[in-house]
Amino acid sequence: MSIAEVWDAKFSRDGYLYGKEPNTFLASQTTLLAPKASVLMLGEGEGRTAVYLAKEGFNVTALDASAVGIKKTQALASEMGVNITTILADLEQWQTQERYDAIFSSYLHLEDPLRTKAFRYAFSLLRPQGYFVAELFSLKQISRESGGPKMASLLYTLESLEHIFKLDDATIVQLQETTTHLDEGSGHTGKADVMRLIIQKS
Repeated sequence: MSIAEVWDAKFSRDGYLYGKEPNTFLASQTTLLAPKASVLMLGEGEGRTAVYLAKEGFNVTALDASAVGIKKTQALASEMGVNITTILADLEQWQTQERYDAIFSSYLHLEDPLRTKAFRYAFSLLRPQGYFVAELFSLKQISRESGGPKMASLLYTLESLEHIFKLDDATIVQLQETTTHLDEGSGHTGKADVMRLIIQKS
């Protein structure tokens, strides 16, 4: 199965797999953004954080490989009375001429070399002084039942993220491995080991 087919199947169930509330860490970072900033949500799934950011007045674009996820993002945006631009795309082929003030992503789990390619390409789309902000599952999460993939190659370490963002125009503002408690629908529930990163473009 392709990545799109895997996520179409997961998102086809009733309700929202990860709930309708935003990722807590991403929601806490809106102070980095100027009013009406343009934000790309990378691998946004069913749209929960994208809708929150749109409600806060930002210009939001949500990208995902799942047609079902995009449809549910559009439905949630309509329910909440906000406008979001949606892009159905596989990160292996996706390209754009657009530029963004920030890129936010939660739990986008890819194997290398696509992981490095996709994150670096997304980072290249940032305007000067823009931010790449993400919360991802740590390799330590593999032993927990609170969510996330069970393949080590899909999880992150400090070293793997340092490698991705070892770029001349990238400054690591925050790169932290921490334990948190997730309450994100039925998909993410309980104690979890996560990576949190904020990278600024010069």
